[in-house]
Amino acid sequence: MLSEPPKAFVAAVLKTTRSDALRGRIRLLALGVCSLWVLAVGAVAAIDSNALWTIVHGPCTFNETHFKSPAPCARINLKDGEAGGWAVLKDIVGRTQFLLIPTRRLSGMEDPLLGGDELPNYWIPAWATRKLVAANAKKALARDEIAMAINGAGARSQNQLHIHVDCVRPAVRDELRKRASEIGTDWADFRMLGQNYRARRIDGEEPQPDPFRLLAEDKRSLPLRDDSLAVIGASFADGAPGFIAIAQQAPGGATHLEDLQDHFCKVADE
Repeated sequence: MLSEPPKAFVAAVLKTTRSDALRGRIRLLALGVCSLWVLAVGAVAAIDSNALWTIVHGPCTFNETHFKSPAPCARINLKDGEAGGWAVLKDIVGRTQFLLIPTRRLSGMEDPLLGGDELPNYWIPAWATRKLVAANAKKALARDEIAMAINGAGARSQNQLHIHVDCVRPAVRDELRKRASEIGTDWADFRMLGQNYRARRIDGEEPQPDPFRLLAEDKRSLPLRDDSLAVIGASFADGAPGFIAIAQQAPGGATHLEDLQDHFCKVADE
């Protein structure tokens, strides 16, 4: 496994260097080293299940703390410390896909803290990430053209909780537009495009209450480690903004609701 960048060394050099110009050069050098290091991590991400955690906990947090730059992440929020923070990282797959990643260690859907009071609602900053998706798509996207998803414990490659944020598949968007009136504010069985799910409506501009908590309150969805969860933007017939939460359960969490997304973002080409 690749080790973290030499944080203590760089910090010590910055502290003892009096020349502002030299300090600036050291900052640039450190950022460059971290960027090259992240490229190396990305190259082995397929076999290193801790790659996302290593990037966020390493250079993203370090650079924000010391240089006020989230690089190589696109965004990072540490105002509540690492325990309450989050980062946004551009995924290497697709032109528009981003990942919302907590800055505290959380494994995934099986983590016992999900659905409780201790964690922030990560779906709110994940939803705000849609602006980065639209920027990369070079097109304004409707709220029902953005999907957020977390895969089940048995259907992921990384052992750090992360929410995929990207364009929704056009067929999923069209199906939900036609059938949104069938979805109420309680979890219920919902069959779509040949697959069985459970779905419910969430009202409001932002995804709250926390969708993890809403899923944990549904006894049929327990244990959460067997679930995958997607939250897709919606505009309902009454004009109200909201979301459609979709869950799927499989033994061992072998369920992959990232499949509701389109990493080619074909909706941007319509």
